[in-house]
Amino acid sequence: MMSAMRRYLTYMALSAPPIVFFKDNFYSLYRVEGSSMEPSLYHGDVLLVRKSDVFPGTMWKRWMSLASSYEEEEDHQNAVRVMALDASMGSPIGDWWSGNTYLKPPMIHRIGSVIVFKAPDATKYPSREFRVKRVIGLGGQICRASGNFHRLEKVPPFSLWVEGDNQQLAQVDSRKYGAVCKNNVIGLAEFIVWPPSRFGVIPCLTSPMPRSWWPNNPE
Repeated sequence: MMSAMRRYLTYMALSAPPIVFFKDNFYSLYRVEGSSMEPSLYHGDVLLVRKSDVFPGTMWKRWMSLASSYEEEEDHQNAVRVMALDASMGSPIGDWWSGNTYLKPPMIHRIGSVIVFKAPDATKYPSREFRVKRVIGLGGQICRASGNFHRLEKVPPFSLWVEGDNQQLAQVDSRKYGAVCKNNVIGLAEFIVWPPSRFGVIPCLTSPMPRSWWPNNPE
């Protein structure tokens, strides 16, 4: 009996560090709080969140290659611009180590992606330390805030302008606390894993009228 218990404890002691490392650096689960992302996400949905890009060097090579469509070309251009701006802010993009291992947080370059991040006002609302919002503008872009046609914001490099989908609510998002620094980003929300009836990929949604664009003369 003692021998079996010793083997079990040894197994648990050896398996715990890899599990914790995987959860901290690659994938973990987060629960949606509130109704700010309805109808895309509902209160209580559990999301699978990717926290890093694995072997990002392969992605960088693809973004530098010839695109096969206008949409793919636009995606490549956004990725290259974000990569350059992130690198200018000290993010280790382009070096051998990050290119051949993993880059954390992932290099978010798609408008309409859903991210999980540590809220800038987390100390004020400790019960909602992590927020789930949609990316409206990328670092370096000009962004038009929702609800105010005349409010234009320049998103700083290595940052993201994020908003909730539910425009009927008084939103606590970038319209209140500004762009979110990527140092606060936990990762990209990719799947709904609970409840089973809502299992599936989280779509990347954009407005019919573009709300963010690259300036003609970036500084």
